[in-house]
Amino acid sequence: MRMKRGKATAARPRICLVRQMSDYQPQVQRVAELLAGAGVDVEVICMKDPGRPRRTVENGVTVISLPASLSKAGKLRYVVDYLWFFLLVSALLAIRHARRPYAVIQIYTMPDFLVFAAAVPKLLGARVLAYMNEPSPELAETMYGSPRLVRLFVRIERAVLRFADRAITVTEQLKARYVERGAQADRISVVLNAADPVSSRAGWVPPPRPAKEEFVVISHGAIEERYGQDTILEAARLLREEIPSLRVVLTGAGSTVEQMLHAIHEWDLSDVVRFEGWVSRHRLNDLLWTADVGIVAQKASPYSHLVHTYKMVDFWIFGLPVVASRLRAVSETYDDTVIEYFEPGDPIDLARAIRRLYLDPERREELAVNGRLAEKRNGWSAQQRELLAVYRALLAERSSGQLALPDARPEAR
Repeated sequence: MRMKRGKATAARPRICLVRQMSDYQPQVQRVAELLAGAGVDVEVICMKDPGRPRRTVENGVTVISLPASLSKAGKLRYVVDYLWFFLLVSALLAIRHARRPYAVIQIYTMPDFLVFAAAVPKLLGARVLAYMNEPSPELAETMYGSPRLVRLFVRIERAVLRFADRAITVTEQLKARYVERGAQADRISVVLNAADPVSSRAGWVPPPRPAKEEFVVISHGAIEERYGQDTILEAARLLREEIPSLRVVLTGAGSTVEQMLHAIHEWDLSDVVRFEGWVSRHRLNDLLWTADVGIVAQKASPYSHLVHTYKMVDFWIFGLPVVASRLRAVSETYDDTVIEYFEPGDPIDLARAIRRLYLDPERREELAVNGRLAEKRNGWSAQQRELLAVYRALLAERSSGQLALPDARPEAR
């Protein structure tokens, strides 16, 4: 139901979130709905989605879809798509700010330069919040190994962090890296990646648990070389005779799907490994509900040592023990009582970790219990307080009103 615009509405702070994706992602949705519940008018600008109207209202949030998309036709086309979305967002923000000013514009990276789309509203008084999801220079180094590209992204990153009034990033290690490159520490807040248990399970009914004849490990998300699906397959190959009941479930999409399927066929793993492709949230919930162990197999790289993934939080929400590669940002946050670590990219050590959990139900229970405690301590119920604190500071600077929510939305469990 659309909210009527009037004096009361006009007096409320107005916030816009921008994300260069076609999906109205859960990460964006939970932030938008949190802010809407805190007493502000919230808009989300993203790319078009065939299944979504150009303009719609969802749970009090106005979602605007622009006529832009990301093509996989080639690198040049990819750059053109980025620039086209940048131009569309720049124009729309300027026009809508002139009609009714924004108090804060939050822009998600990547690309980092998208933050400059808020230049006109910033000149006219809006505060700009850069949500730095990923370290672009380190990702470029990991994917392309080009020193020239890395230097370019470092320059863009520095300019973005100078331009933005405040920034949010996703780990303390990533914040430290930004500060090493010249950013002001007091202008950067850390909000850990955290799925919302309530929205993740909304409308989902748990299926009956099957009789436990199989030992199921699961990994979901992007299918890319850096996320280590090949390491999981090699570990399964090593364990297939030792653990006949082992079943590996993989879901997701990405550039190495064909390579992964070829390996499953070549190594004759079709009776051990099941790939379901990209699945709905409800189907993923079903798979997580019936699994025994969750695996995060991200390989070591300049990028991966600075970030966390949402995967381990999904596993904790469903009470699964987590096996994860020992990467800096994760291992400095969670010790061995929370995660069963293995050396990144090492299938022998991953096989050891899976074997240990298969043979030791008490260890599985220890990790599951401590994982739930970690999710409760660092999950969305805690991170939304950090996010709201950033917005309170920005709104106070602009004298644009106060957030109505005193602390954070209660989290149902």
